[in-house]
Amino acid sequence: MLEYEVRACAGDRSQGARELLLELMKRALGERAEELFARLYKNENGKPMLPDESGLFVSISHSGECVAAVVADSPVGIDIEEMREPLTAKKTEILERFFADEDTEKAKADKSGREFYIFWTRREAAFKAYATRPFYTEDPTKDREESIISRTLTINGKAYALAVACENK
Repeated sequence: MLEYEVRACAGDRSQGARELLLELMKRALGERAEELFARLYKNENGKPMLPDESGLFVSISHSGECVAAVVADSPVGIDIEEMREPLTAKKTEILERFFADEDTEKAKADKSGREFYIFWTRREAAFKAYATRPFYTEDPTKDREESIISRTLTINGKAYALAVACENK
């Protein structure tokens, strides 16, 4: 089971992401959702976690004017990033410094920055799902390409890159 949603959020994005997560949990768990949501905690990597008896794994993200949340019955991660600007020297430097051993040529060649954000969200979602720390020292997407959903979205006229990583899609 995998359910995720993205929506616009005009107010506090952290609160909006948590509210969206609770909605998804209610769909999956019914009445138990609120009691389990009250016991939500963060692990050592800052990832939101539910007690083991819930049987659910969760993840949230926010960027720009959007929030995203996901629930699944196996480890899961979600990331959304507003694609705000073209590829800058700083982003190229990040790719060269932290991801030198990986195939980043596509991200570096796309001067619009779109491929950078796709690369980044896939990496971040996989990190959240598979807890590789720090996320640039080991590729969390390696041998897991099929477990990652990657999309670009337009919300309120702005472009976003979204990625969801989960073994059981």
